Amino acid sequence: MVAKKAMLVGNNYPGQQAELKGCVNDVFIMKDILMKIKGFQEKDIKILIDTDSSYMQPTGENIRKELSAMCANAQPGDYIFMHFSGHGTQVPSAEEDDGKNEAICPTDMNLIVDDDLRDIANTCKKGVNFTLLTDCCHSGGMLDHKEVMIEGDKKKDPDAVPPEFAGRELPISSVCQILSQQMGKTIEPRGVRGALSEKYGAAASKYAVGMIENYSGQKMNNAQKKQIAGFLTMCFSKLGVDGDQAGGAQSGGAHGGGGSSGGGAPQKIARPDSVADDVGILITGCQSHETSADVRAGGTAYGALTKNIEKSLSQNPNANYYELVHMARDGLASGGFTQNPCLECSDENAKLPFICPSV
Repeated sequence: MVAKKAMLVGNNYPGQQAELKGCVNDVFIMKDILMKIKGFQEKDIKILIDTDSSYMQPTGENIRKELSAMCANAQPGDYIFMHFSGHGTQVPSAEEDDGKNEAICPTDMNLIVDDDLRDIANTCKKGVNFTLLTDCCHSGGMLDHKEVMIEGDKKKDPDAVPPEFAGRELPISSVCQILSQQMGKTIEPRGVRGALSEKYGAAASKYAVGMIENYSGQKMNNAQKKQIAGFLTMCFSKLGVDGDQAGGAQSGGAHGGGGSSGGGAPQKIARPDSVADDVGILITGCQSHETSADVRAGGTAYGALTKNIEKSLSQNPNANYYELVHMARDGLASGGFTQNPCLECSDENAKLPFICPSV
């Protein structure tokens, strides 16, 4: 029997300088869509929100763990869906053409970068129907598909005036300020990767941490190198790679050539393979250089993309991905919003019903 599974992630960041208002509401908007239009059972919808302690908290570790399990356990023909509502940011990267990794911001700021999402998506078996919807800033390119069905600027309504809203962008400088408050010391943007490793240890993303010494621009002493080498060795162990294959992460050189007493420089984590265009369908709140809106209107708050997805499906419950994203873009234009949602997937997948056939 075909299974339908979903995880809905809402981060309002209560009490933080990054606080938003509409992200948890987005979760329950999407839950209604899944149950009333798409035929999901409540027991098959995992909710992670940070405004109610009775729910699983949307920390970086929890989000990665739940998404990894959902993707790995899905069987060919199953429908799986993740919706993320919250802040997005960009982390300095020497490997990206634009010098930045797109990232989503969990409530604890244990960042999840685009490489994490690609790595997890690649665990899906062939034939699994996986949809990712990111209602956050800088969300374009999260899966790095080569095929992009909808992108660029939409048509604008020059007379439209948007309601009050806040951007769902969290500059890396603000991420550093929050981490500085949590850790009791100053964290600079170039040192954010090292800070994530120090604060979260094994729970940090191996891709967000990356080659810490290179990105931080700071020399590490032997004790720090040993700490990071141990972390990397654990990562390699979980991947089924032994110390020699890992290039001597414990001892600092290929096959231990550096000697254990020196601790060794951390080995660079290889980037995950690109996601094939028939693996995963990504709907983004905006392009990678843009911001998405957290709307405050009529006594309520919501994400501009999520609300327009809801409106579009109320008009056409059987809309395919291509139709739905165009309808949402038209709705955003008529509302005066400048963000440009994108659809990243193969041409074949763009013609499929959003998530799954409606009931």
